[in-house]
Amino acid sequence: MNNSSRTDAIALAFALIAATTMIAQQVAGKATRDALFLSNFDVTNLPKVVIAAAIASIAGVLLMSRLLSVISPIKLIPVVFGLSSLLYIGEWFLLDYRPGITSIALYLHMAVFGAILISGFWSIINERFDPHSAKQRVARIAAAAALGGVIGGVLASEVAKSMDVRAVLLFLSGLHFICMITVRCIGAPTRTIPIDNAVRTRSAFTVISQTHYLQWMAALMVLVAVMAALVDYAFKSEASAHFKDSESLVAFFGSFYASIGVLGFILQSLLGRRILQRYGIGMTIAILPFTIAIFGVVGVAFTHLWTMVTLRGGQAIFTNSLFRSAFELLYTPLPPHKKRPTKTIIDVASDRLGDLIGSGLLLLLLFIAPNLPTAVVATCAVVVASLALYVVVRLNRGYINQLARSLRKGVVRIDEDDIVDATTQEILAESSAYSEREFLQSKIEALAHPDGEEDTDEDIDQDISITDEAGRVALIISDLTSGDTRRIRRALGNPDLDVSVAHYMIPLLSNNEMTLEARSELRWLVTRIPGQLTDALLNPDLPLLVRQRLPGVLEASHSPRSIAGLLLGMVDETFNVRYSCARVLVRMRQRNPHIVIPRQQVYDAISNELQASPEDWEGRDMELKMDYATDEEDVNPEFNRGLEHVFTLLALTLDPDAVRLSMQAAFSKDLNLRGTALEYLENVLPGYLYNDLLKHLGEAPQGSRSTRTLGDIVNELKSVVRSGNS
Repeated sequence: MNNSSRTDAIALAFALIAATTMIAQQVAGKATRDALFLSNFDVTNLPKVVIAAAIASIAGVLLMSRLLSVISPIKLIPVVFGLSSLLYIGEWFLLDYRPGITSIALYLHMAVFGAILISGFWSIINERFDPHSAKQRVARIAAAAALGGVIGGVLASEVAKSMDVRAVLLFLSGLHFICMITVRCIGAPTRTIPIDNAVRTRSAFTVISQTHYLQWMAALMVLVAVMAALVDYAFKSEASAHFKDSESLVAFFGSFYASIGVLGFILQSLLGRRILQRYGIGMTIAILPFTIAIFGVVGVAFTHLWTMVTLRGGQAIFTNSLFRSAFELLYTPLPPHKKRPTKTIIDVASDRLGDLIGSGLLLLLLFIAPNLPTAVVATCAVVVASLALYVVVRLNRGYINQLARSLRKGVVRIDEDDIVDATTQEILAESSAYSEREFLQSKIEALAHPDGEEDTDEDIDQDISITDEAGRVALIISDLTSGDTRRIRRALGNPDLDVSVAHYMIPLLSNNEMTLEARSELRWLVTRIPGQLTDALLNPDLPLLVRQRLPGVLEASHSPRSIAGLLLGMVDETFNVRYSCARVLVRMRQRNPHIVIPRQQVYDAISNELQASPEDWEGRDMELKMDYATDEEDVNPEFNRGLEHVFTLLALTLDPDAVRLSMQAAFSKDLNLRGTALEYLENVLPGYLYNDLLKHLGEAPQGSRSTRTLGDIVNELKSVVRSGNS
């Protein structure tokens, strides 16, 4: 390990400790803050302190933005952690003399410092690590932060049981002191980030006022904060009615925050990325207001502590997991000069504005009805959630339009490996195709009048110096279409090779001498021309060798367009194409299990294969047509190609290992092994497919299904095959 790697590893270790401690302190602090306030004031005073806290927080955000424009985060944030630690000591000292004032001071303290410190911490992380290594490290730090939320709730609950609330304040001070040390030890940034006037806070409001997309983002954050204020009041109103002393409230809030921390961590870890990949940004964001609407209706119908706990818990869990991860992706279409100055305003200032509006609404309701029923507050939350759903729809449309425009204009660049949601994948594919068509059209126009003269050997050997871009492209095309191996190889090694000549490279896949070079070059371009390659794959006028080798090119890209093209090829009229596409899809799915292959679409393809006429079935001999050397898999010449293809299709929806073992067993002369394979297939296939498959395996339809579990059958398959191999 070199010095740089060792330094980064040390920095990461301190970052993990700091993230865990910081969020643990925040969660424990919230439980203490809520308990201390509700034990000294009636819940009807909660909107007042929330309004004061929101105003103080906005002022703190503006001040911090100005300070960060002249002081680096690694120097400023540890100092702020230290100041916060001292304030907790001051509140500890004041609590015995002025408990009411102390509870208000603690509320304001956490409101001002909480968002600032978390935002500042992530600024340090973003500057400390380079963009490439930050991908994995940020994920680990985020996981540590989620773990800190669980630890903080448990600590608040346990500490409250063993000591009074006053001692908890010293405990919170100690946690922020640890944060001060560990954050400072993360170290200075590895790269210098210049501060531009465009990123200053004073310009952010101008940018937002001129960008409708940012306005919808800010509106959503405001509505989410209003929902949170209403739900939080309803929750704390019921809690204060059930728990009277501060220690009981701390224990209750600590247990609550610990529980939602665990559930949020599990939800984000297991389902967060999958939901984004499957349903996209809009649907993922909509889960939060939809949950509030549903649970809010239940809370209106049955107003009890448990319904408010469910409502508040759902709001907290989805806000801190699915909503936050999806909302961050909304910044993707924005160029840096718009993103940098507005992110803090939208993330923090809009949230605090929502607190102001929500608390103001609560004060108005309390003025009208001093004994405000919790059901009324829950009803208001449902109304706001409905408005938020409308904003999500508008915002999702805005995201699609903004990202498409930015990609086509080259304002933002997105690597395919960085995409985590279905929405962006689709837009990137469409924009790439759009840009590709524009680019090709311009090249075609530039090459509209070639001289048509062929190069002589003397021309080839001489040093060619062509500065005109159209001339360079024309020379490459001439070489690619010459039929001369030396000239073709020269063209394929030309650094000017790009998507404009892909049309002339595709036919080279049928040239056995040039196949590997042509496929290698096309794989470099596949993410930019998936549509063109798919059209070639499905074009019956192209040579068969070209079409059956194109799936190996599309395999290099896991974009939705490439997968869609392979799925179309899976039902092509030509068996060789279907065979190649299915094998490639299986390999892609083994590398990326998140690829979605519609089960019914696969079953329909299998059914079509099994219902083919005997003449078609017997004619599926690939030995003379399929070039196995380019298929990257060993092919057993003893297998029936039609049956092998059916089992390949099965591997797209079933356990690939179990299907592979079943295929080996089905072709085996061992009757026991063959019977186990048939038993497995009977358990996993629809009846109509299983009966059709039996006919091709030379077996009569069977009447009753096996009583053994699927796991037992698979285990027996593995053991029998292993024993046979040994």
